[in-house]
Amino acid sequence: MSNERLLRSARSAIASLDEAKLNYQKQQYEHSLKVSDYQTLMQKQQEQIISLQTQLDKVDEELEQLTSVYSPYRGKVRRVKILGQNERSINVEVTLDIRDEK
Repeated sequence: MSNERLLRSARSAIASLDEAKLNYQKQQYEHSLKVSDYQTLMQKQQEQIISLQTQLDKVDEELEQLTSVYSPYRGKVRRVKILGQNERSINVEVTLDIRDEK
């Protein structure tokens, strides 16, 4: 009878070990999926950063090409009102505060 008990105990231990092995493999698989998802997310974010940097560079280039207008008066800009736009021109009304602040 003790041999049967030892055999059952050994089989039970083997079954527990097999179950633990399957759980470990499942955890490894789930972890690899999470790592893969994270890497995909990081790659998409990197692509977005590159795209945004490209757009920013383009806007910077366009800003450099804009014409500056200088006022004959020294003062602070209080309001800028957009009057209209056609193609590459924007018509604005600028309100200046030219009071002498001492």
